[in-house]
This record gives sequence, structure tokens and C-alpha cells, in this order.
Amino acid sequence: MIQILSKRKHLREWSSMTERLDILPIAQADGRGYSPAVQAYFDHYGLNGKPFGTEHLFGMFPSGDFTLAGHLFRPTQYTATVILVHGYLNHSGQFRHLIPYLLERGLAVGVFDLPGHGLSTGDEAAIDAMSQYTQAVQDFVAATGQWGRPQYVAVGFSLGGAILMDLLLNGRAAAFEKVVLAAPLVHWSLYEQSKGTYKVYSAFTDRIPRFYQKNSSDRDYLVFNRTQDYLHRKSLSLRWVKAMFDWNTALEKMPPCPMPIQVIQGDKDTTVDWRYNLNIVREKIPNAEIQMIHGARHELFNEVIELRRQAMDLIGDYTRQILSKKQ
Repeated sequence: MIQILSKRKHLREWSSMTERLDILPIAQADGRGYSPAVQAYFDHYGLNGKPFGTEHLFGMFPSGDFTLAGHLFRPTQYTATVILVHGYLNHSGQFRHLIPYLLERGLAVGVFDLPGHGLSTGDEAAIDAMSQYTQAVQDFVAATGQWGRPQYVAVGFSLGGAILMDLLLNGRAAAFEKVVLAAPLVHWSLYEQSKGTYKVYSAFTDRIPRFYQKNSSDRDYLVFNRTQDYLHRKSLSLRWVKAMFDWNTALEKMPPCPMPIQVIQGDKDTTVDWRYNLNIVREKIPNAEIQMIHGARHELFNEVIELRRQAMDLIGDYTRQILSKKQ
């Protein structure tokens, strides 16, 4: 019982760490001496990197009006750095399976919590413009530049995919050798219908409760996500919805990007309107290589192991091809 109470105490502590400013700037991180509360956070979300003898640098960095929480995992030897960008309402712990997969293959991994998500500051799951997200990615790369290799690969999941698309189409993805979009968000399911809903709700509230879907075939993940993920946001910001409407309008006018990228999509995904989204990707990024995973739902990196492995292997193979061309 003492152990359980102690863990709950630490979870309460790290859920309010940002407000108490207990996290050092990532520029000062040395990979040692984290408090019990921070270590409880690492343990709960599988963000240790210990099995691979990995140096784990964790801390805060500035981005505009926000202070964001970021991680950099560095094996003793590595060939490139993979930057991961998580989905809406989520945080760095969303990649608890993908991070060790990449580390095991000799890659460093950087991941951070978007504004208003996880341990980062900002109104809960809210944003005023897509540019605040894209700036956060660029600021994270800059903040970790003293440790990371100059050769970067970016993997964006769902909202993270939309953020990387914006960087690509606006000519701001030069830092990345290659880009992977996993179940990218352009339109969510029932996107057009949501415009009417937005007008109704925005007249008297600024957020609505999240509607949970079966976004994975992994029952253990669904249970954890709904009952034990203390950093997962439980409601949608209507400011965020408006920002995404604005971004979709701007997207129509953006010129195509010739850069070759990889896109991974499950054909059982009911969270995003993936057929529409893939058509937009083909139009805007004509050299995209699209890989479908039969039977996979939205949470590609939190699916049942056989489907999750397919998604991760696609990234692993794609990254290996990139590195072999550089040798």
C-alpha cells in the first residue's frame, strides 16, 4: 500500500510540474539526478531508454509564448536523429513503443510535448494558428542541436503529420533529410458536419468533451489511454478547431512540394477522413510514397503488436535506405 500511495503522490507532483517550474531547461540537462517525481513520470510512460544504455536528456525550452517539455534519447553510437511529433490531445508518451524501436536500430530520438499538451505550457489543447506548432518543431530542433546529429528525419503522427505537411509546403523543412507522415490529419471524420456543430457550440463555450473512439485494436492501450493516462487531454478546444479550419483553407492555396516522403495509413482508421487526406497528400506532395496497413486503426504506434510492428518496420526500412545513400 505504501508503494501505491507513493506512486500516486509522484504522479500528482509531475502532473503539476510545469506550474511549479521543477524542470530545468533542456540546455542544462545532463541525463542525471532527476527527482523522484520526474522519474515516476518516465516510468509511467516508458520514457526511460534504460534497456539500451541510452542517455536521456529531459527539460524545458522556449517557443514563442510557450515553455515546452522535450526529451532527447541518445545511444552511445548513432547515425541520425529522428524527431517525433505527436497527435492532438496526446503527448510524448504516445511514442512509448516507437522510441525503443528506433533506439535499438542505432538512432537518436527527440520528442516534445506540443503547446497546451502534456507537460508543456499553454491553454489546454488550444492553439491560435498552425504556425505556433510549426515554430515549436523548429525551436525543438534548435534547442537539441547541441546534442543531435545534423542529419534529421521527422515522423509526424496525426496532427503531427499536419504540422510536418505545413513545414514542407511552406519550404521550412530543410532541417530534415526525410519526412514520414503517419495517419496524417487534414480532415477528421465528419469534418464538413463539424463546421455546423462548431457554430452552435462556439456561441456559448470554448471547448467540448472528447468523444472516445476505438482508435486501436489493442485493448490494453485503450484501457490505459482512458483510465491511466493522466496527461491525456479530455476535451477539445474550439480555438484549435477554428485554427484547423483556417489551416485547411490556407492549404488549398499552398504550392506542391517535390520532396519525396513516406506516408503510412491504416485502412480501418475512423478518426481521420483518410481517403480525402491521402488525395490531398498526393496533390500537394506528388512524390509521396504511400504505404497502407490492412486492418490498422488510427493509433498506428499503439496498435496490436503485429500491426504496430508493420508501421514501425516501414519507418525502420525507410530510414535505413536514407542512411545507406549517405554512406
